[in-house]
Amino acid sequence: MKNVVRCPKCGTENPFYKLTCLNCKNYLREKVYNLDLWKLTGLLIENPAGAFKLIIHSEHKNFIIFITVLFSIKTFINSRFFSFIDSGNSLLKINMGLELLITLAASIIVIFIYSILVTLINKIGGLKTRVRDNHAILSYSLIPYLFALIVLFPIEIIIFGDYLFSNNPSPFIIKPAIAYILLGFEVSLILWGIFLTITGIYTVSKNILYSILAGILFTVYLFSYFFILSKLFFT
Repeated sequence: MKNVVRCPKCGTENPFYKLTCLNCKNYLREKVYNLDLWKLTGLLIENPAGAFKLIIHSEHKNFIIFITVLFSIKTFINSRFFSFIDSGNSLLKINMGLELLITLAASIIVIFIYSILVTLINKIGGLKTRVRDNHAILSYSLIPYLFALIVLFPIEIIIFGDYLFSNNPSPFIIKPAIAYILLGFEVSLILWGIFLTITGIYTVSKNILYSILAGILFTVYLFSYFFILSKLFFT
């Protein structure tokens, strides 16, 4: 894997994220200080590669905490749905507030671990990247989960109420057509998240096969995490 920026002044090859040349200190690009969440979200829809390039070049990876908090709430909800797969007893008997705090802490750790893993694999492949950049890429690729939380979840609650978290009867029995349409939207957002992860990793690595594999594995990794939490908290 190789993704470098050649200095126009001295010709030195520099890592993709560098602001100034390693050799002559010439500026390689414009300086990016902060990220605008709303503009960046629009850019993730219109030009994902450009959005991730901006994320990597930004000095401050702001809004990552905000994204992680909302993702943790969505993770908590997803874990509740995953509990329908296995009706065994939960391992922890604690209140919901503590469950949410554990979910938040676990989400931070889970994303950070995968960021380190990607950085190490990049290094083995001869590509120099930073953990903070890979962490930002993975965090911003979770934006579709925020759409699912902020837009879809309130609609699901309004339509199904308490039955949204029940198998007796299931939402797919109460209003099957609407339930399957909403499920289709959920799946579409998950696929968008996979696409964003692949695009973000490709922006750094320029290796399409590696990017596809890493993006798919990240989604499998997240859903394994959802399932583990469902076993911890829910019956």
